[in-house]
Amino acid sequence: MAIALPPEARLALDLLEQAGFEAWLVGGSVRDACLGLPPGDIDLATSALPAQTQAVFAGHRTFPTGLSHGTLTVKIGRLTLEVTTYRVDGDYSDRRHPDQVRFVRDIHQDLARRDFTCNAMAWHPARGLLDPCGGQADCRRGLLRAVGEPGLRFEEDALRVLRALRFACQLGFAIEEGTLRAMMDKGQGLGSVSAERIAGELNRALVSGHSAAALARYPRVLLLALPELNSLFDDPAAWDAGLRRLRDTPASLPLRWAALFVDSAPQVDPPPGLCWPDPGATPLRPAAALLEACLARLKQPGALRARAVTLAQYARSDIRPDELPLWLSALGYEAVDSLLALRQAGEGISPELAALRAQSAARREGGAPLALKDLAISGQDLLALGYQEGQVLGQALERLLKLVLTGQTDNSKEALRALARSWLHPGARG
Repeated sequence: MAIALPPEARLALDLLEQAGFEAWLVGGSVRDACLGLPPGDIDLATSALPAQTQAVFAGHRTFPTGLSHGTLTVKIGRLTLEVTTYRVDGDYSDRRHPDQVRFVRDIHQDLARRDFTCNAMAWHPARGLLDPCGGQADCRRGLLRAVGEPGLRFEEDALRVLRALRFACQLGFAIEEGTLRAMMDKGQGLGSVSAERIAGELNRALVSGHSAAALARYPRVLLLALPELNSLFDDPAAWDAGLRRLRDTPASLPLRWAALFVDSAPQVDPPPGLCWPDPGATPLRPAAALLEACLARLKQPGALRARAVTLAQYARSDIRPDELPLWLSALGYEAVDSLLALRQAGEGISPELAALRAQSAARREGGAPLALKDLAISGQDLLALGYQEGQVLGQALERLLKLVLTGQTDNSKEALRALARSWLHPGARG
């Protein structure tokens, strides 16, 4: 097997070997090469001790990102790579990091500590592939298998349970039976893993190309991390609908989260309409509230939470063509286009939906007004007509914008000034 190494990575290997140390390419880039994919992050394993590695790369920028565990980050030209000393790990009392590591001289010992066989291979330009755990055969079979004793691997780091699910979502691999049993047996260990680390694996899984198929195959692994979806899983029709939406939506994180949660709670009331111009004034429907609570528990950024919850909130709302400009004004093009994509994933394409998407695209291309700043008239113009600073002036501008958005008046200074003047009366002053 040949791997097209970047010249900077080949230089790093050469520098280590010229200094008398052994070095191999390891990790995901070797796995990807076995799968015919371009190599991703470059990771090297070496017999050099951390201080020796620092000396080898003294002429380059280095960062001691994980030196206590043997890892030095090295920047050569435009390439950033990690160089880690061969090691074996001690106990994982925090189920995340080994309490101590012992540096060793044998690459086989280093590979034996890794999580899955597909990640426990090493490659060298001259010596070729080193595969003591059978990772290449598992890659060819599309099988994810833990290295050694599966239960021990997941006891060491409970997050590996979700890493396995993520690899199934990314690579389309099946999870080996013994590995899957150990995942379910040790899954309660996720309770000791930080919310941010759990969310990181879930996010990467959801936007992967095989996410719907993997979650359909291993739903109970997902439920270990997302108990909010237990009731959804208990309703086979709703669960299948959620997976179809997940499969058919673009790989956008807010969209994928919304797709998974749209059917996660019973809809007891008609879908909420839009409170224009403040969509936040609409009470959250149950599925959107459940998603908001879930993303808050996972300590996700506010922007992601807001976008995903908005999509779940309005996923079933009926957007009429005459109201589309109001939706665009309140939520923006990206959110509305995502809503239409979510509806298409759930309902399939229809002439009405196609027309809405075309209308949105045409308005975007034509630069149609959406906000107060786009009006041909301003607050200063209304002051000149006799309005006073305050709520009445703001309400007049909002009213003008709504008339423009719904096509009831032209967005011209003359037309808007005439309307605003006609609304002036003693009760409108102040």
